[in-house]
Amino acid sequence: MATVRDILTAVDRLAPFRLAEAWDNVGLLLGDPQREVRRLLVSLDVTEAVCDEAERAGAEALLAHHPLIFKGIERLTPDTPTGRLALRLAAAGRAVIAAHTNLDAAEGGLCDILAGMIGLEHTEPLQAASAAPRYKVVVFVPESDPSIPARRDAGQVLEAVQAAAFAAGAGRIGDYTHCGFSAEGAGTFLPGEGAEPAVGQKGRRNRAPEHRFETLVDGRRLAAVLAAVARAHPYEEPAIDVYPLHTPPAGAGLGRVGRLSDCRTLTQLADTVKEALDARVIHVAGDPETVVETVGICTGSGGGLAGAVAAAGCRALVTGELKYHEVQDLAGRGIGVILGGHYRTERAPLEAWAPRLAEALDVEVRMSESEQDPLRPR
Repeated sequence: MATVRDILTAVDRLAPFRLAEAWDNVGLLLGDPQREVRRLLVSLDVTEAVCDEAERAGAEALLAHHPLIFKGIERLTPDTPTGRLALRLAAAGRAVIAAHTNLDAAEGGLCDILAGMIGLEHTEPLQAASAAPRYKVVVFVPESDPSIPARRDAGQVLEAVQAAAFAAGAGRIGDYTHCGFSAEGAGTFLPGEGAEPAVGQKGRRNRAPEHRFETLVDGRRLAAVLAAVARAHPYEEPAIDVYPLHTPPAGAGLGRVGRLSDCRTLTQLADTVKEALDARVIHVAGDPETVVETVGICTGSGGGLAGAVAAAGCRALVTGELKYHEVQDLAGRGIGVILGGHYRTERAPLEAWAPRLAEALDVEVRMSESEQDPLRPR
């Protein structure tokens, strides 16, 4: 039977968590990664209605697009909506996974799906991904630590440093954890008068057998790994090297820009969007008769992409919502704006993405049927 960790691995393959924006909170937010899962409920949000549905369906885990826990919280009590939901889910043993901006940005993710739904071809990101960097961390470790009896045997210090690094999140490559490399060598050092060396003598150049240990670290875990290694290391001033290994994945990034197979007016494109989203109401700004061929899209909120939309030569932007002045700015540049609603521009492509996740898992994947757009037309 699959576990929560298996779901995390499958999501990471389809929408790498490292693609998430720095301000975002994705991955496992609540629950035990070893928890066995037979049913997974997918939703846009974690709400009381979704929690009720999870109970009825017997779903051991939830995958939500919008994170249940967004910012750091000081208390987990029933006094807040987030606290009530988190406590309820924890009491039931249900795990909560968030796939947010990583799923928007991933190749084949929500932005690509929405682009396909409205007929865009030859798409590429409006703004290339700036994925969280990865680093190679290298540390030189003595064979033993005479000051600690448990570490006097050769290799004991290396094992302690490796364990500390892996516990802090180092050494993760795809489905594998605890990945690292070590080699034997010799280190030289000359302690000053104010030093307190764990091995060797002050005032003389010492040579000691050491191990070179190296491992990969995600940028979000770098500080924690460095601190853990320093605490586990016997040296007063351990030698630790950090090498950046940043390589943004191809085809990933914010929004998409593409071309329609046939030129349409802004009004005709709006009709296409309305039908694709199965929306009762959408909002349009700009000249209705503007001829549109190159279109930018962004699921949810397209705020902050006006410059990229203009630079890409778009004649229209399809997104969920924008601020009033952002709409005015685009319209002033002669770029039409079609707002399909935050909920619909994410929910519709999420419904299309859920079967892809199901194909990658030995788990029954259900799309929530209970959640609704919190904004309802009247």
